[in-house]
Amino acid sequence: MNLKSLVMGLTFILFWSSAFTSAKILVSNSPPLLILGIRFLLTGTIGILINNIFFGKVKLNNSDWKFICLFGFCQNTLYLGLNFLAMNKIDAYLAVIVASLLPIFVAIISFFLKKDKIHFLSVIGIIVGFFGSSIILAPKITVNLNLYGLSLCLIAVIALAMATLIIKDGFSKKEQLLPFVSIQMIVGGLPLLLLSFLFEEWAINFSNSFIIAFIYTCFFPGLIATMIWFNLVKRIGVIMASSFHFLTPPTGVIIAYIVLNERININDIIGIIFITIALTIIHQAKKKAKN
Repeated sequence: MNLKSLVMGLTFILFWSSAFTSAKILVSNSPPLLILGIRFLLTGTIGILINNIFFGKVKLNNSDWKFICLFGFCQNTLYLGLNFLAMNKIDAYLAVIVASLLPIFVAIISFFLKKDKIHFLSVIGIIVGFFGSSIILAPKITVNLNLYGLSLCLIAVIALAMATLIIKDGFSKKEQLLPFVSIQMIVGGLPLLLLSFLFEEWAINFSNSFIIAFIYTCFFPGLIATMIWFNLVKRIGVIMASSFHFLTPPTGVIIAYIVLNERININDIIGIIFITIALTIIHQAKKKAKN
């Protein structure tokens, strides 16, 4: 993994991990499915307009539409939709630790469905990385867990694993990613709005914190982070790219320390060390696989 890929991965995880905080603000002021659906339609439309103005229209074939619909449904409708619903049921830290299971699910699904070979060092790295994430988050989880919210997060991360593999198969050779990222947001947002219309009360509290969180979530964890994620999977592969999700817990801890002045304890330091070791192991596995 070269320096550019490392910077891309760290930038992605910075935006992605911050989304748990902004999501909490959004769902406390609006119905979760409604605001998520609006976010996707707005961000997707803006992305398409930017692409058409600066790069021209892109023609899509049947194969393109197939992957766009599958990815949009898995990542946006299922993963983010279920996570937004779960935010009303469980603590954000628990959602983070479930999300850090992504590399494990990617490796398992890739092995059984795609018959991809997984280097032994990658398996060790995944285990070490999850152990590091658990060390950071375990003391922060309360004993009164909501099983419904936990189940939503587990189904969501499996859907994200499927979406990650779809990137590898469907978009690995695409040069212009902006139109694909934008259209899949609209595809994923429409079912959310339909479900919201059927099951939610449409009432939004337009507070200052809500407006700031909405704008931030649309562009940074939304459009920009997704573009980086697509490129990252193309550059370094699904296992190595998904391993960056192990950095979500320590990134959240560091953001909390800087923004909220929360203390960093010994568990956080030990966990970060294990995660750093895990990423190094997985990187070595990728190098050995090429030889």
